[in-house]
Formats: sequence, structure tokens, C-alpha cells
Amino acid sequence: MKIEMEIKSCQSCPFFEQERYYTEDSWEIAFNWFCTKNEKKKIAGYVEWHEESKVKIPEWCPAKSK
Repeated sequence: MKIEMEIKSCQSCPFFEQERYYTEDSWEIAFNWFCTKNEKKKIAGYVEWHEESKVKIPEWCPAKSK
């Protein structure tokens, strides 16, 4: 069985995971993005809410169709 789905951002991928990136400024909220399908490889670091749409799906993405 083969299931295909279209995603426009890593956030909508089932292999996406994010971890909070803590700074000295308690009002600052940022995250590091990881791919769990690729041994938790970092997709992007220090991603703030207004930058989420600017992060592209990496070329090395193991779920990306060729």
C-alpha cells in the first residue's frame, strides 16, 4: 500500500518534531525543527512564529518524492 500526501511545510509532516529554543529573554519564543525519519536531523534552528512559512522543505528530506 502506498499513501501519498502533499505538504507545503515540514510542520504538516508526520515526521516533524520541534523543541523549544530557550533564551535569556522570557518573552522570546523560538523552536528548533527536526526530522524524526532521518535520525532527528535538524531542519532549521531558532525558528520564530513569523518565520515558519519561510522555512523550505530540505532537499535531503527522506519523504520527498524524487
